[in-house]
Amino acid sequence: MNNRDKNWLFLSVLEFPLLDCGVTIAKMKECGPKRFDIDHITNLKLESYEFVLAFAAILDNGPGSFLQQHPFYEIHYALDEPFQIMVKDKIITCAKNKPLILAKNVKHQLFFQPNRSFNYFVCMWDILPIAAQSCRGPEGEKEYTDLRNSLEQLDKSSFILSKIPFDGSNILSDVGNEWINRQLAWNSTVCFKLHEFIIKSLRHTTKPRVTDKALAGIPNYVLRANKFLHSHFAESITLEDVAGHANISPRHLNHVYMQIFNTSVMHNLSEIRIEYAKKYLCSTDFSIEKIAEIVGFTSARTLYKLFRKYAGITISQYRENKQRKDIC
Repeated sequence: MNNRDKNWLFLSVLEFPLLDCGVTIAKMKECGPKRFDIDHITNLKLESYEFVLAFAAILDNGPGSFLQQHPFYEIHYALDEPFQIMVKDKIITCAKNKPLILAKNVKHQLFFQPNRSFNYFVCMWDILPIAAQSCRGPEGEKEYTDLRNSLEQLDKSSFILSKIPFDGSNILSDVGNEWINRQLAWNSTVCFKLHEFIIKSLRHTTKPRVTDKALAGIPNYVLRANKFLHSHFAESITLEDVAGHANISPRHLNHVYMQIFNTSVMHNLSEIRIEYAKKYLCSTDFSIEKIAEIVGFTSARTLYKLFRKYAGITISQYRENKQRKDIC
């Protein structure tokens, strides 16, 4: 049995204070959209790591808390009044909006205070590596490394209480609304939202050194090529020039360009030049020879020919329409 199976088996017999308090899911729904109880193990798989969500709930003060430890990271987050929790024989006061994050297998117990009322969020989770074949995102190429470095700080200290307030109430309210309303793709939305909450809590509790600076995913060669066409249409450029800028072979560029735009690179270049020619025909009294030169055609004859092909009318007809203010 691997470690993950052991963790899941452990959770299947674990008793949470929520259950000891006798709070049912139906009763929690009556408390408003911010309250939820996610007791199913689920995971969010990215390219290089997976976020494992073992348990998440908004709870209130109640009897039944006991000394416990889990093979998952755990976060405690006060939503209104502060509360106290014993962590490794130390009494920690969790103030509103200041997350307390525990490393794995750290003994802790929430203090039951019968004369006080408070609500708090608790979540058990883990971040596990995946042997990625390529980094297509959505995370950055070095995101898991940065997360691992952040968690190592937590592992060394056993727990970290944030000194900087983090207002995550809007995220948790969104989770509660998704939980109650259960609209399209609510399960994955809940997981993404809780992933966001955990990441932002880590930002406020640890001191992460971020090395992940590059944009995630693989380059969109077609859009790179298209930007190049718009920036250099007035120049004498070839398919090889465009492909070189996109760092791809001319043949492959034309193939993927056709898939996305349903036209070839050079065909689209001509269309772009015609559109810019229309602009000059509308806004200037330049000669056809001058406009042809400005937009990158080798001659006025080429402009005349391609204008009729792409615009469906001659340049003379276009200018007549301009004078009648039917266009431009």
